[in-house]
Amino acid sequence: MMKDVGMGMPHGTNITWIQTYLYDFGSGEIKLPSEWTRISYWGHDEEGIEIVRSGGALLWEMYQPTDFARPWDLRGPRSVTKILIRDQESCERFLEDRRFLQYLNERKTDLIVFDSLLQECLGSAVSLLDAPTIQYSNWPIADGYITSLNIPANPSAIPKTATPYSGLGMTFYQRIINLLFHWNIIIARYMQQSWNDDSFTRKNLPKVDLFAAEAKRIIYAGRSEFLFDVVRPINNRVKHFASNILLKPGDFVTVIPDISEQPNISMCDEAKRSHNAIRFNHSSLQSEQQVYCCHRRTRHRSNTIRRPELYNGLNRTSVNQRFKEIATNYPILQWHSLVNEKFILVSFGSLAQAQYMSNEIARKLIYAFSQSPFKVIWATNSYPEQLTWTKNMTIPKNIVLIRWAPLKEMLAHPNLQYLISHGGINTVNELLLFGVPMIGVYLQGDQGSNVRRLADLGVCKTISMLRIWQDELPIVMREFEQDLESYWNRARQLSSMTETYHKLHASEQNFWIGWSIRHGHELYNRTLFRMEYIGDTENLFWFSIAVILSTLFSLLLM
Repeated sequence: MMKDVGMGMPHGTNITWIQTYLYDFGSGEIKLPSEWTRISYWGHDEEGIEIVRSGGALLWEMYQPTDFARPWDLRGPRSVTKILIRDQESCERFLEDRRFLQYLNERKTDLIVFDSLLQECLGSAVSLLDAPTIQYSNWPIADGYITSLNIPANPSAIPKTATPYSGLGMTFYQRIINLLFHWNIIIARYMQQSWNDDSFTRKNLPKVDLFAAEAKRIIYAGRSEFLFDVVRPINNRVKHFASNILLKPGDFVTVIPDISEQPNISMCDEAKRSHNAIRFNHSSLQSEQQVYCCHRRTRHRSNTIRRPELYNGLNRTSVNQRFKEIATNYPILQWHSLVNEKFILVSFGSLAQAQYMSNEIARKLIYAFSQSPFKVIWATNSYPEQLTWTKNMTIPKNIVLIRWAPLKEMLAHPNLQYLISHGGINTVNELLLFGVPMIGVYLQGDQGSNVRRLADLGVCKTISMLRIWQDELPIVMREFEQDLESYWNRARQLSSMTETYHKLHASEQNFWIGWSIRHGHELYNRTLFRMEYIGDTENLFWFSIAVILSTLFSLLLM
């Protein structure tokens, strides 16, 4: 994401790329343009490998960081705590890196653009550069940060980012759990602020008031679509830059269905030709009109093309060339057979590697996929020899296991029925762009929020890992397939809305970055609003209630 931001900056911009590289998920370090300056802290080691392995296995057992169906299961919070401590320690070592200190002392920075989530040490380090800042979120807009911009996000009303609760309404129990999760985030952020104060003092660096520094940031930007965001008060410093995604779904089409054979006969058109139509005559001095009373329904064949606008006006030579390339590069997919075969695409993202799942959960997933009438193509993000569980079971003929699949080309395929996915933010953006419905299996982080938003929008059905362990996935798939056309219709509507929004905001990210470079220093030291967050009143109220109840309970036990 951040590389795309840099590539969109004005030509000739002097860019320095600063990164801490702590975990390897198979992609290695990002390749950068040769003219950029790179300052990377390499922290990938055996401890990092073990965190990836243990965390990867835990993803297939429970939702992380907190499984809201089993909040008493503390394995997720313990795993995330290890990551936060490791991030903090790595950041402290990075602060001693001579390259960073040299940059801090010698360079004059016009604009800082950084991506961070619960890495408050890096957030404080960025503030040492004393320059206008744009903070990015590789998640949706996170309410933990917008509160620093004085935007209300009270947990009694708005579901916290990372919770699987609906923005259309929560039960009383859900509001309580939402509040407790909100407190955990507050505690984690204040603990990191305390660590930062101690660390910066030991290193003779100026102390940074993290929350005041966040409040001074010019823009807080997300990668998510504005359409996708939960309903909350609007602030002009919060931006949704998914419109900067320059993907055109038509550029990934490999198969053009024969749209000319698709009937589109309106029942009302038939009624006009039928003697059985109910007609009302309306006469006036000027004219006589006939009004036909009929239901506006459209009759299609069973093989209706769901997204005809996607396949109109394409260059068939380019499409055929893409078809040949995909068929050659991915022979296991048998791309030629998919022209006449309906299929489901399964992908759980780069963090969820199938090699770490147990035999039991693998068996449950394979069984669920085998019950579908469609072919199931599962992108496992693991090499075949790493999938040791395949040695203990027979893979049904309708299931294809592949390490990596051409996801965008498959999303544009006319025979794709739907997607089963984790609901990462990039996947969500692509679904809205391509107009594809999904069954969301949320595993960690923001994914619970993401799939819940899609469900609220009517294009997704959600299921947790707990319910998959309870053998509910075949039921969910069957229900989803029975109502599949309504999900496709809604996905098509949202895709059209997304496309329109992109046309209106195509250059928004580049505009605001350029604007921040030009005007950032003028605004940097201005106080634009009250620094105290209004919602702190509610936090103080609930903390006071908790203290009073705890005191009364202690007195009763005495």
